[in-house]
Amino acid sequence: MSLKTNLFRSALALGACALGAGAVSSPAAARVVVGFGFGVPVVPAPWYYAPPPVVYAPPPVVYAPPPVAVAPQPAYVEQPNQDWYYCDNPRGYYPYVASCNSGWHQVPAQPGGAPPQH
Repeated sequence: MSLKTNLFRSALALGACALGAGAVSSPAAARVVVGFGFGVPVVPAPWYYAPPPVVYAPPPVVYAPPPVAVAPQPAYVEQPNQDWYYCDNPRGYYPYVASCNSGWHQVPAQPGGAPPQH
């Protein structure tokens, strides 16, 4: 005999026992129901499944570079003109005398800041 035939006979025998026990029992007694199912499980076709979840990668995190402290370089300061200009008519130094009738004379600058008074 084949395996299918043996399984079928066993299922019929158990079903008959279950029916007989149910008919003999009184209405107030507890009942036990045993059932067997044979067949191929029903599985839906692949197009019935939900699509896989879409997982998005988080955006890349960009950090600003750390601040860099740079010592300031000494700035080049141009020295002012080291010459003064003197006028004989009217007597005085530029810029205290705005115009000179006799022509300007270039003289070396004197330490101390202010031109000497003649």
